[in-house]
Amino acid sequence: MVEWIRLLVDDEALARALSDYALVAARLGPLTLIAPWWALRASPVLVRATVTLALTVAFGAVAGGALPVPSVPTTGLPLACLRESIVGTVFAVAASMPFWSLGWAGRLVDTWRGASLAEVLTPDGGERTSPLGDLYLMLGVVLFLAWGGHVLVLDAFADTLVAVPLGATSHAGSWPRVALGAAELVGSALAFAVSAAAPAAVAMVMTEMGIGLVARTAPQIPVFFMAMPLRAAVGLAIALLSASILVGEGVVWRAPVHAPVRVLSPLGSP
Repeated sequence: MVEWIRLLVDDEALARALSDYALVAARLGPLTLIAPWWALRASPVLVRATVTLALTVAFGAVAGGALPVPSVPTTGLPLACLRESIVGTVFAVAASMPFWSLGWAGRLVDTWRGASLAEVLTPDGGERTSPLGDLYLMLGVVLFLAWGGHVLVLDAFADTLVAVPLGATSHAGSWPRVALGAAELVGSALAFAVSAAAPAAVAMVMTEMGIGLVARTAPQIPVFFMAMPLRAAVGLAIALLSASILVGEGVVWRAPVHAPVRVLSPLGSP
């Protein structure tokens, strides 16, 4: 209470507090908009603003109290907010990449089994549906929330306030290392998506070989129409069996916690 009264009567302290909160909001905003477990992109504006404001107040109190936040002049505040937005975007993308890789794996399987045929044949038609992609993504989000991973991600975000102080300038050579770490993370996510969809790929190749043999031995059979439900059933069955392996893959649930801090660590190093 005394601290709030001091802010009201001290213009310099009030300006410092508002600057701190603006920097926190700039870094935190991308996480509340990008992270799949928040699901704020389809939420009303009032809900998004309320969640972002509540987290900003919570982290702003930490940043303005226990942490040595550098003083940012008013003229340099827009550039500082831009830098914090970039840092927050890198953190949010790194924390969301494992879930996106699950969605990519599901989309690959849907493409192979024909569920996304409209998207393949008419990519400009605006049709972007992937039942398995949505299933894998939501399965990952539900298990992540049940594990309490969102709390650990917020803890990791608080750690970045210490490792990469708000408003602090970074060495020019640190950003290329951040870009390299982000590229490695994207490569790992793509590799995981392909490996997660690999069992379905093998099953679909074997199915296509069987369909080809039937077409060669009995040309009068309408193989194209017969193969459509067969592809869908085989792909769905293998995808559901593979989901049990993904559930037990602990690296998927640890990556959103550790990956953002690892990617941003060069910004805090001298």
